[in-house]
Amino acid sequence: MAQAGQEVLAEGPSETTEAFARDAELAQFGYKQELKRSLSLTQLTAYGLNYMVPIGPAIIFGTMLVISGGTVVLPFAIAGVMCFFTALSYGTMVQNYPLAGSAFTYVSRGWNVHVGFVAGWILILCYVFIPSLVGMALSRYAASYHTGIPYEVWVFIFVGVMGAINLLGVDVMAKLGLVFLVIGEFVIFVGFGVWTWAAHRKGISLIQAAPFHFRSVGALMTATSVAVLLYLGYDAVTTLAEEAKNPQRDVPKAVYLSVLVSGVTMVLTGYLAMLLIPDWKVLSNDPNWVATTLFEVGKRANNTWFPIFYMAGIFISFSVFVVVATSAGARLLYGMGRDGLLPRKVFGAINKRFQTPHFNILTIIVLELIICTWSNVETISSLVDFGALGAFLALNVSVIWLYYVRGQGISGYRSGNTPLHRPTGVGFLRYFVCPLIGACVVGWVLMSMDRKTLIIGSSWAAIGIIYECILTRGWRRLPPKLEL
Repeated sequence: MAQAGQEVLAEGPSETTEAFARDAELAQFGYKQELKRSLSLTQLTAYGLNYMVPIGPAIIFGTMLVISGGTVVLPFAIAGVMCFFTALSYGTMVQNYPLAGSAFTYVSRGWNVHVGFVAGWILILCYVFIPSLVGMALSRYAASYHTGIPYEVWVFIFVGVMGAINLLGVDVMAKLGLVFLVIGEFVIFVGFGVWTWAAHRKGISLIQAAPFHFRSVGALMTATSVAVLLYLGYDAVTTLAEEAKNPQRDVPKAVYLSVLVSGVTMVLTGYLAMLLIPDWKVLSNDPNWVATTLFEVGKRANNTWFPIFYMAGIFISFSVFVVVATSAGARLLYGMGRDGLLPRKVFGAINKRFQTPHFNILTIIVLELIICTWSNVETISSLVDFGALGAFLALNVSVIWLYYVRGQGISGYRSGNTPLHRPTGVGFLRYFVCPLIGACVVGWVLMSMDRKTLIIGSSWAAIGIIYECILTRGWRRLPPKLEL
């Protein structure tokens, strides 16, 4: 007992008071603190940036270029603006419900539990398939450079081993993420300098309209739906709400910073890289060039040390991405599991030693290994986008529903989190107009997706609806914690 008392005193009165406040906060929603609450604003922002992978354009740059018919900068810019409106909605909902579970939790509690389940169900596509997509891409790159090691071995390394780091606890993941984020950002900005110097050396004007050319509005929006893939980190930040020291203050800030920083770096990548490939139409006939466009841009800029340097940055950034993506997916499943909408004994369980959802982490790793072996990049990327956009649409509507239909939202963190807040004036813009814009833009991009993706994604949603109908006996019963 004396030792326990000394530990409490060592923490300091403010930290102890905050800890009790967070425990009480969870208790009012019917939960108890099981995850380790230790993450700061810096760690949360690093987590979001590692998930968004500012060097991520290396994976889909060529694909976006071909789809849009000439531009990568515009899809990244439009996707960034679109996602910022939705990021505002996420910031609002985490202040109201500082819980793990992401869109599932926010839509369930802010709007309707049945809609929330579908949002969480389709978001599973994102959190399981996106690390699979990255694992496949990394493994193919590695297998092409090290032909003596089979593709399947690389998959096990990038997906199995990296994902398993989450089993050691959130602190290990956070510290690793912060170190590798610094390395990744260094590689990106060195790349900007090399590309700019190469353009100057070749007599290419740094100010021109060519990087903004696109074939049609439809093609531009389809490319934008692909660009959304790289902005999903702000959603992942909210899955750590129960592991943040001050979720209502720090999680929204980390969400906004993640979108802004990643948006700037992606737009710069889309502009500067295009300056060095004016002949992209001819080159895009080669599928290998399309798959490795930014690597080829690097070779044009400096064919000595830079391609290897840039490739090392890609491997480092995406390896840590697999770690954080697996973590986010595990917490989404945890939120659904503890509410009884997935088997609670598996998905709602927490490892007592490491305070992590071990079964969820292992489940996602196994699914990723299967997907990487049996699926293809095109199908996976489309389903990831469908899952994200569908959840974002429901999330934006939930903000309006919570504040203007139910009238049960709270005021902002700086305004004291006053309950039953009905915003007017500037607040009307923040809580009604911005979510409405976010919902409209997301809906537009969602409807711009190809027919095959919409059919497959809708079929997955239909399976979820049928499953929930059976689970809740025709929607007649709900878990007590979600009875709205």
